[in-house]
Amino acid sequence: MMRLGVALAAAGLAATACAPASSGQAGETAHAEPPAPILPSLPRQRIVLMSSLPLVYGAGVDMAGVIAGKADPHPLHRALAEAHDLVVPDILDAAAFEGARLAILVQPRGLSPQELVALDGYVRQGGRLLLFADPMLEWPHGAGLADPAGPVRTSLLSPLLSHWGLELLDPAIESVRLGKSGAVLVHPGQFGVLRGRIGDAACTLESSAHLARCRVGRGHAVLVADADLLDPAILEKPGQTARANRLLVHDLITGLVAEDTS
Repeated sequence: MMRLGVALAAAGLAATACAPASSGQAGETAHAEPPAPILPSLPRQRIVLMSSLPLVYGAGVDMAGVIAGKADPHPLHRALAEAHDLVVPDILDAAAFEGARLAILVQPRGLSPQELVALDGYVRQGGRLLLFADPMLEWPHGAGLADPAGPVRTSLLSPLLSHWGLELLDPAIESVRLGKSGAVLVHPGQFGVLRGRIGDAACTLESSAHLARCRVGRGHAVLVADADLLDPAILEKPGQTARANRLLVHDLITGLVAEDTS
């Protein structure tokens, strides 16, 4: 498994169409300023969050640890739980999505056909979806590929993506710093557009195809071909990369909730 330090160092050398970090962005110098917000300021609302990653309690924290007060929620989960009516469902269905205008899926487990239909229907009826789909997940670093309690190491959402006219590819890029945002993606994927799709989604690719924006019925979805950008080892490390990655999530959500549904 690639070490995080190697991935961060390689970000400045990645040969992609994304612009490299400027000289003013170089280094990971610690600052006394507080962490950048990962969520925009929104009216309190019901938000759905699903992930195969340890976002709720933190990596390596079992139920005994939770009872002992050792839970260490992910920064995204913590921010959502503090500011909104957060729902972390076991199953994606109509009840899970009821009343929710925003859903965030971070490398979710394999979804059943019924769940895929429910997710597609939620967006199609006007919902907003932020999806992080990673073809080669690197974290949490202590969980092996064969660990049944570990996260899904490669995205299992091909049926949904193909229905929306997309495929998720692994171009074997170690890491890349997105030129516009400065965010670092670790072993990111790239989206490709399929021919002869069966769905009616209209998707556009951005940032060298590491991001996709889709209009699906009356709703919108933003897809990111990486989940390692949310690694706490990145988000909680003082410096420019943590700030850039937090602000990328912040700005993607801001854009999603601002989309016109007409």
